[in-house]
Amino acid sequence: MLELPDLETATMQIFMDEFGKEDKESLHLILIDNASAHTTEKLKVAENIVFLFLPANAPELNPIERFWKELKDWLSEYEPKGLAELRKLVSKGLANFSEKAMSSITSFEFVMTAWLSAIA
Repeated sequence: MLELPDLETATMQIFMDEFGKEDKESLHLILIDNASAHTTEKLKVAENIVFLFLPANAPELNPIERFWKELKDWLSEYEPKGLAELRKLVSKGLANFSEKAMSSITSFEFVMTAWLSAIA
């Protein structure tokens, strides 16, 4: 996970460059919305990365929204005094989610169907 200052093409490229360094031998399916930083032709994406674009204005289809709800619910028990404290809490909260928990929160059948189609 990277904390970046905005969602512009340049910062999305930083994320894609870092993500591309991980597990170069595997095919990676990234479920993504249609933000301009995600759809621009200027964005360079490694050949082993496939974007699956969500329909516009459909946050209920975006698995990360379910995760953010869980994290926000957890954060609601705290009253951070500033951004630095909030960052520490978010890091702590993220560390509390195991891979199994993340999968159970963010799994959707349509994602797995798309994944199987992408690798076929």
